[in-house]
Amino acid sequence: MSKTENDKPLVIIGSGGHAGCLLDVAQLAAFTVAGFIDRTRSPGELVNGEPVLGGDELLFDAAFTAEHRFAVGIGSPVARRRYGELLLQKGAECPAIVNPSSYVSPHATLGRGVLLMGMNAINHGARLDDFVALDWQVTIGHGTHLGSAVFAGPGSRVAGDVVCGRDSYLGLGCQVIEQVRIGRGSLIGAGSTVTRDIPDHVVAVGSPAKVIRQHNQAPADLGPDRS
Repeated sequence: MSKTENDKPLVIIGSGGHAGCLLDVAQLAAFTVAGFIDRTRSPGELVNGEPVLGGDELLFDAAFTAEHRFAVGIGSPVARRRYGELLLQKGAECPAIVNPSSYVSPHATLGRGVLLMGMNAINHGARLDDFVALDWQVTIGHGTHLGSAVFAGPGSRVAGDVVCGRDSYLGLGCQVIEQVRIGRGSLIGAGSTVTRDIPDHVVAVGSPAKVIRQHNQAPADLGPDRS
């Protein structure tokens, strides 16, 4: 007999620090965790008390993907998005993982595979696309749109009607004022305050944040092994 959606155990991709934090949140949110997928570890190895089930080859096993749900426990936005895209292509279920301490407005939208670590506030009309990950105590203002796989570090504050392009990264304690745009793949340094638009694929730091260099975070091998 096939499992219903709510019966399916959760498999976490990755087994490092980000995956460990995701494990904690998933268990708080009453998910049953089957274990990890990590191509750098041996099957059967225990990590935080849960087994490594195998490597990326499991993502191409139709029976395996049908019997499990999945979460991507990788900090890199590009790697998280690439794994997420593969999972969705394979028809895998990728639920949002939300710490019960977080507030999500009934008028906000969470995409597939979104992770809210804890004590987050997602306000009216905010939209978080697939595989966005917010660390502890991140606030997202009304009408703000976070593109696919955006990451925001602990204590970040994003005001209303902001747009963050996919794969962008907000470091610990960032502040973003209302109605600005942060470009795709850009990195905002810890403690920075963004007061004006930031272009795609740059690093910006300071208060106010200023661009200091280009940022290429997308090497070809960052993501699932398709060989």
